[in-house]
Amino acid sequence: MPIYRPTVTPYEVLGVEPTASDAEIRRAYVALARRFHPDANPAGEERMRAVNEAWAVLGDRARRRDYDRGRTAVDPGFVPDDPADDGFDPRSQPDVPYRPHTAREVRRHGTFTMLPVAIFGGSVAVGTAGVFFDSPALFGTAVIMFTIACISMIVVLLVAMVNASRDEG
Repeated sequence: MPIYRPTVTPYEVLGVEPTASDAEIRRAYVALARRFHPDANPAGEERMRAVNEAWAVLGDRARRRDYDRGRTAVDPGFVPDDPADDGFDPRSQPDVPYRPHTAREVRRHGTFTMLPVAIFGGSVAVGTAGVFFDSPALFGTAVIMFTIACISMIVVLLVAMVNASRDEG
């Protein structure tokens, strides 16, 4: 059931008369902005939105003149089936439901993602030890570990791509 909201003019929102000068309108806006800004008054967010909309109309001389003449001065926003639009209609996009992940999947994904990094770190440590101790066996093991780290990183990226395509539908 829609909420009934009476139509309030921008002049009423700012608390000024239609004959008010630009300076009076600006003073009223600044006073209300200080009072209802969400940083100073978290409960005044909706009122601040109305104050900003009123200022958008009355703060610009051309928009205020159009409003006073009876023309609409409000930005129409999104207009469906607008001939000047780029042709993109969000309603034509497929509705893809969000696929939530279990805690187990999240833990497994984190472990699976960090595994190549750990193998790479181990290969650096073993390679450093191989150079320090002048051991070709340790250095060869480091090269093998580095190769495994590179291959496992490619596998992680491929699995991420497969999961992304599964999430998109």
